[in-house]
Order: sequence, then C-alpha cells, then structure tokens
Amino acid sequence: MTKEMKGEKNDEFSEFSPELYEEDEINAVEAHIEQYFGPFESVFHEIVSPDIHVDICVIPPDNGAGRDFYTLVTTGMGAHLMNVPQELDDMKLKRAEIMVTLPADWNLQSDDEKWYWPLRFLKILARLPIESDTWLGWGHTVSNGGPFAENTNLSGVLLLNPYTDNGHVCTLPNGDEINFYQMIPIYEDEMIYKNENGTEALTGLFWGDDVNDADFFDHVVNLSRRNVCKVENPKAPGRKKNYKIPASEMKKLLDLDGPMGCIATDRIVVDGFRVGFMYREESGDSEDSGWRFFAGDETDSYLGDSLNLGVYSLNTIANYDVGIIEFLREEVGAAFFRGESGGFVRDEKWRKEEGEK
Repeated sequence: MTKEMKGEKNDEFSEFSPELYEEDEINAVEAHIEQYFGPFESVFHEIVSPDIHVDICVIPPDNGAGRDFYTLVTTGMGAHLMNVPQELDDMKLKRAEIMVTLPADWNLQSDDEKWYWPLRFLKILARLPIESDTWLGWGHTVSNGGPFAENTNLSGVLLLNPYTDNGHVCTLPNGDEINFYQMIPIYEDEMIYKNENGTEALTGLFWGDDVNDADFFDHVVNLSRRNVCKVENPKAPGRKKNYKIPASEMKKLLDLDGPMGCIATDRIVVDGFRVGFMYREESGDSEDSGWRFFAGDETDSYLGDSLNLGVYSLNTIANYDVGIIEFLREEVGAAFFRGESGGFVRDEKWRKEEGEK
C-alpha cells in the first residue's frame, strides 16, 4: 500500500492501457465527493493498474462538520461500464463507485489485515464487475469467504445508498450518472437472511420501521456490532441467540461453593471470543457471584445495549475459556486482563480505582 498526496503523479500506466475517466469526468467526481462527503486531504494510489485505476480518497474526521469518522471513497471504478441487464438500461446503473466509513481511531497506515481489509475489499469490489463481467448495485451482497480478520466475524458486505441524505448520484458532463454505494460489512447469517428474504427485510432488522433508529445499526464499521440474525432483537421477534457452544456440549468443570451466577457479553458466548477482561464486584443477589466477563473489544455503545449481555453460570463461561477457572476464588475487587503472553494479569489500577468509589 502506497500513500501519496492528492495531485502527485506516478507512472503505473506505462505497461497497461486501463480504462480511465476523462479529465472533466474525474474533476466532476472529485467535486461531488468533496461536496457530499467532505474534502479529502490524501489519496491511496495504486502502483499497478492493469484494467482500471482505482484510487481511494480519504476524508478525515471533522467533528465540526458532524463527522467523527473516516470516509473512504473509490475513484476510477466508474470509468468502466458494467454489464447491467438490458431491462435496467434506462436506470443509468452502468457506472459506480464504492465507499465505506471507519471509526476515527482506525489505523489507515497499517498493512495488518485487521486494519487493511476495508481498503482491500474496496479494491476487490471495484474490479469485480470487470473480472466477472457483471455489475454491482443497491442491495447486492458480496462474500469474503470467511471473516475479514481475526478480530471480527464480519464476513461480507451489503451495498446500500450512502449515509448522507444526498450524494448517491453524480452526473457527469456528458449526462452519464455514477452511482455511489456504501459498503456495509455484514455477518454470514445476515447475508443468508438477505438472500432468502430480500434487502428490505434485512434492513428492517437493522432499523425497524425508522431508518434513523441508530440503536440497532450505525453506518460506521463496528467490528463487534450485534448480529441481528443471531441475537434476540425486539424488532425481529422469535430470533434467539445462537450460542457458540450448544448446551448439549457443556461439561461440568467447576466444583465451587457459593453463588454461580455471572454476566458475560455475546462476544464470548455468541461470537466465541476468549475472555479478555474480567472483574468481580459486589452483588446484592444471593445467586450472583459478582463476576463480569468481556472479550475486551466491546464498545460503550455495545455494552449500553442490554441485549448484548446475559446472565450465565460460571461453569458455562469456564467452558468457553478454561483460563478463568484458577481466578474464580478471588475476592471482590479483583480484576484481570489477558496479557501479551496469553495468560491473565492482575489489573491493579482497576482495583484501586474501583475501591475508591
């Protein structure tokens, strides 16, 4: 991955003849991006462009403009006319660009796949219509074939209109239109549900009847957001949690005296991640041990949704992570996080701060 400032030149076209925008077309596209998504200070340029030249414009966070996230937008995909079904010719769907929004703390400079996969997939989508002689449009889904990275179970994307009220269509000087689609990462279950029931059915699980309901879905990529086709959702009655370990496979691992209840997040019991942080607090419930278990990557908004947490037996959580067992006799106020070596380390700072409250 090479990052160059906007306006710098390179000679990546010397061995190829890629399809390119005309100068007035690229000027119109860039002006459209700046008008509707924000000014971009830098561009990720390709080194080699055999068919089309795919740049990625980077619009930085700007809280003053109400954007606390990065916006990444391709330019170059729309130079190719996609193979749209003939019956859709009048809808001007042959040209497209793809975008994605990422949290403000996303490391765009890293080549580690846990940070790089959104850029990689933008480029994959940009070339998919050429390589498969097909087209991409609103409501289309594309699978990654497995989780994008080791820190998430998101494994495919759904294309929707951009998060802005306007800006999903750019008109070129010759009258052609470029459609902008937002890449929304989804889980495999959600992709299956969409394929069986349609895009509107899936977005109905995201938002219910109100597309402005952010309690269930936000357009900014969230690696640990709720899987609406696994987790019980009041807007999807009857959909229950699909636990990683079935009850029939649970083993009796503990022989402890005292209360056995605890609280754990769905990142552990649904998504199958190991415990990354745990602590024990006072409990007024005779059945509650006071232990709380987290994967460690849960956001405040995730933890603010009670549907992402559940009450379980300590034995159940021990089945998900046997590493917790040796610490379960610790007193109230104890806290541990998983260290770089993979073992648990006592969090003395947490214990002190909690004890002062």
